[in-house]
Amino acid sequence: MIEAAAQGFAAHQWVAMIAIAAAAGLMHGFVGIGFPLLATPLFGLLFGWRVAVALLVLPTLLVTCGALWAFRGQADLRAMLRTHWPLAVLMPFGVAAGVHALHVVPADTLMLLMAGVMVAYLLLDRFGKTDLPAARAHPTLLAVPFGLAAGFCEGALNVAGPMLLIYFLLLDLPVASIIATLNWLFIAGKTVQSLLMAQRGALDATVLQATLPVGAVGVAFYFAGLSLRQRADPARYRGWLKATLALMAAGLVLRVAIGGGAP
Repeated sequence: MIEAAAQGFAAHQWVAMIAIAAAAGLMHGFVGIGFPLLATPLFGLLFGWRVAVALLVLPTLLVTCGALWAFRGQADLRAMLRTHWPLAVLMPFGVAAGVHALHVVPADTLMLLMAGVMVAYLLLDRFGKTDLPAARAHPTLLAVPFGLAAGFCEGALNVAGPMLLIYFLLLDLPVASIIATLNWLFIAGKTVQSLLMAQRGALDATVLQATLPVGAVGVAFYFAGLSLRQRADPARYRGWLKATLALMAAGLVLRVAIGGGAP
């Protein structure tokens, strides 16, 4: 699968991967999400989209474990699961569909679909149309389509974050609860995705040799970003999350425009 890197990585590829992992880890720590959102399109420029997803599955899992450690005890997981359980139950089904789509649907189509959803949410928010009392009154029902959509995006694009983030922003939950619950869901989704991709032979020796260095750099810079965020104004956090969605939507469109999503 990793034809471009079948003989190992060149020096410039290692430098690029480490630099991207550092930037993505810093973003994830500062904003609360973002490692795969930033790293996957940039890795895609180096290796193609399918290869990028394979290379980042396990490093993202490591960064997510670091985030779980950082936010341990800051959210009532049992209470969150009682309300939002369809996310955890349905995401694996979405992941399975997404992993299949990754191999049969053009990557450009998948990336533009993701960007379109994020732009639609941001436009609705800009015009005050995301204040939905019905959503806050029935979060469990709302979790059904978002669980499937988040899982699909995780399997196909390596990023469940935008779908989950939109869901939690619609419910207007506390920041710590959003981040802690997101990372628990990420760990579940990444575990399923890793198993499915391993079954398809995507996690070969070339992928595994990049896992530890890329993951270690990502984790180290995650904690650096977290330290920066703790010094910032919490009142501005929701704005940062929305800005992150806008940046990622623009990045996906740019990725398609300049290079496409060729495998």
